Amino acid sequence: MLSDSVRELHRLELQCFGAPSARLDGQAAPPQVLWHKHLALLVYLALSPNRTRTRSHLHGLLWPETADDQARHSLNMALSRLRLELGEKRLASAGDGITLSDQRLDVDALRCDAAFETDPAEAIRLMPGDFLEGFDVDGAHAFEEWCTERRRHYRAQAVVALVRVGEEALARARYPDAVSAARRALVLEPYSEPAMSLLMRASGLSGDQAGALAAFRDFEACAAHIGERPSRELTELADRVRSQRWRASRPGRAGQTPLVGREAVHRTAFGVLADGMRPGGGGGPRVLLITGDPGTGKTRLLGECLDRLALQGAVVAVARPLESDQDAPWSTLCAVVRGGLLTAPGSAAVDPGALRVLTRITEELPPPGTLPTDVAQVGAALGSLLRAVADEQPVALGIHDAQYSDDASLDALGAAITHVGELPVVAVLTATATWDQVPPALLRIRAELGRNLPGAEVRLEPFTDSETRQVVFAQSPWCASDGERERLARRVFFETGGNPFLVSTLLRGLADASSLRAEVLEWPPPGGTDQSPLPISVPVMARRATTARIAKLDEPTQAVLKAASIGPTAIDVDLVVALTGQSRTAVENALGALERARLVTFTGDRYAVAAPLIAQVVLSEWLLPGERRLLRERAITALAARSDIEARVFRAELAAAVAPGPAAFDAAIEVARLAVAAKSRRTVHQALGAAERALPPDDEPRRLALAEMQAASSVADS
Repeated sequence: MLSDSVRELHRLELQCFGAPSARLDGQAAPPQVLWHKHLALLVYLALSPNRTRTRSHLHGLLWPETADDQARHSLNMALSRLRLELGEKRLASAGDGITLSDQRLDVDALRCDAAFETDPAEAIRLMPGDFLEGFDVDGAHAFEEWCTERRRHYRAQAVVALVRVGEEALARARYPDAVSAARRALVLEPYSEPAMSLLMRASGLSGDQAGALAAFRDFEACAAHIGERPSRELTELADRVRSQRWRASRPGRAGQTPLVGREAVHRTAFGVLADGMRPGGGGGPRVLLITGDPGTGKTRLLGECLDRLALQGAVVAVARPLESDQDAPWSTLCAVVRGGLLTAPGSAAVDPGALRVLTRITEELPPPGTLPTDVAQVGAALGSLLRAVADEQPVALGIHDAQYSDDASLDALGAAITHVGELPVVAVLTATATWDQVPPALLRIRAELGRNLPGAEVRLEPFTDSETRQVVFAQSPWCASDGERERLARRVFFETGGNPFLVSTLLRGLADASSLRAEVLEWPPPGGTDQSPLPISVPVMARRATTARIAKLDEPTQAVLKAASIGPTAIDVDLVVALTGQSRTAVENALGALERARLVTFTGDRYAVAAPLIAQVVLSEWLLPGERRLLRERAITALAARSDIEARVFRAELAAAVAPGPAAFDAAIEVARLAVAAKSRRTVHQALGAAERALPPDDEPRRLALAEMQAASSVADS
């Protein structure tokens, strides 16, 4: 309940931003309250310490050119008229002081002051224009000077708030909002480097390189007018945007679904990056672990993270281990170190002993028994290299599909992160969320996140229906209306369950295949519901989309893709040369064309088929049964001269598919025995799978031999 004294006061609202005004009990204030000197008096008192000023101070502020007696009279008349309209208790006199009561008083400037720290977006909303915009008081020069100072103050505060709002939008991958906030900040303060940096980063990440560079040129010209130049950091950012080096080929960058929805995930992930890139004061190092099922967008988010880090000037080293790398000690670490760390600025300062350790790991063919085995030693060596490089510029490490990494590399990486102090080092890893199928070292890293390893894990779930709708609206410009997009979004979500890969594949297929659009948009059929079955399934759509890309290739390039698709994910260039009869140079050129078509990827030191779906499409849609068999037979012949275990297990798998029987079975069992001796778990399981497929029917001795090997491998695994 309001007290009687408070009830006597009208509710007074003062609007200071934009055209100033006052409201009384929710209505426009009487004209006498809005007279310029009366409104100026109210606003000035409202923003004064304790809302109090002395009479003599107010005389000099608003009536500086009149005699003292006349100034006192003018102030008394103003107070009398305002009390008449606002209530006697609104303006209190105590000795020489005049106080504006804060009861039932609402001032937008005061609310704005409170919001700047806690809610910058609300502070911006409260500022539709400048402080006392267009407002003046005749002859009151001191008041005008005060207004000018307040305008500068609130403009500066607004710039800080807009940059914070823009950075928050950038952290949520809302690039248009980030660009808009940065441009508004630059209107208020054309020389704001934080706003210019935000604008260039948001524009660059959204793909608007030209817009980012045009804004920088304007900023540069504006600074030149006052005899200044942009800072070195800002100039280097512009150089990176211009060169596009930060967009080097990385997993997940080209032709992917826009980052939509998942704002909490993006905010956490990009927050980890921002913390890691801030040297000192609680900054780096940081580890970000991105987990999720296949097709949920791990690769896409990894690519975005690496782009952001590179755009901010980080040295980026990426490794993409394949399943075969699990049994190869230091294979992942070798790829990371070879990814540019040893030649990065600052690497010359690395400890010589550490350099020897790392060089031994990266040798192509190290002498037997010379590879290091001490994880702590290798971790310390990697930490020494990271410190040396991070002293010059930030470092970003990316490991895609970390579940395929070898244990030694992951343990050494975890140890190295603890050796770099507060230098800017960020490691981003992606992994399947199936924790019983990952190396123990990855489980150890996950357990240490937030404890000995600063950072976080983010889990990617399928899109929600609203997120799917956002993607559909962004990726279906061929739809004639929002109504069509709504129907398409419902259909896409129903059939894909929100799986980002399937959503993206279907939409890209429709973009490339106009003949399918009418069929897709007819759903649901007349009298049907959202649950009505599709006339064309998503897997078929995915196959058609892939087939459309393959059809655009010339025949030699198609031949390379066919040869690559009969083998494991990692492409054996020598085998492809043998199968196609083309020169190595021609095959490598074809692989480059396939990479541009997003059918294969380059992982730092080798090519790999971009997705199992692509190999399946090639085998089922582009090779007749006789062609498949012929390619496999020729591969068996080509691999016969090779003794490495990877070639032998692949040959055993091919033989089991082409000519199952005793010979194929015996070859597979022999490879399994070699793999058991080498403690190569993955190869053991591959070889035993081939042996099982090659097992002749009713061959009891061989069935028993297979059972014995399976039992032996189970014991070895345990």
